[in-house]
Amino acid sequence: MSGGRLCTLLGELGYEGWEALDPDSFEWPFQYEDTRPLLNWICSNLRTSNVLSISELSQYEQFKQEGKLLEGEDLDFAYHSISAFSERRDNQEAVFGAEEGLKDIKEATLVYREEALALQRQLRHLQSQFDMLSGQGSALTQGRRPRLAATSIVKGHLSNIDDSLSVRNLQASHCFHV
Repeated sequence: MSGGRLCTLLGELGYEGWEALDPDSFEWPFQYEDTRPLLNWICSNLRTSNVLSISELSQYEQFKQEGKLLEGEDLDFAYHSISAFSERRDNQEAVFGAEEGLKDIKEATLVYREEALALQRQLRHLQSQFDMLSGQGSALTQGRRPRLAATSIVKGHLSNIDDSLSVRNLQASHCFHV
């Protein structure tokens, strides 16, 4: 009876001449283990709602010829822009009718890409400036440490000299008073 289901489905989907098909002649593909799951899935899941009608197919071909067919990133961009306008399906269909042409979407996409590239260049420039300033700050910090150490050593020597001079000064003072 699987051949009968397939022939009925072809009729529902608008296949011309489906009435002349013999359902028994379509039984043999269902007898093979490899093809049976696929054919059963097709018979169970394929409906007119997920197949293009003749008028939709001709409209598709017309869009394709006019360059209005959205694909890849252009399709994603259009979908996201429509989703931003409306959450309800019936409003989305209204927005589809008012949507810009493919040329406008491509131009906007190019502008956004150029802006993104300019921002990336600016980010790289700012990053290199940051790296340069970080290096200079590090060099200043590292240069300051030896200067502080040298200053500390000099202060220590000066303190020792001052102590030594104080001791000699006291000795000299003591000699003059005696």
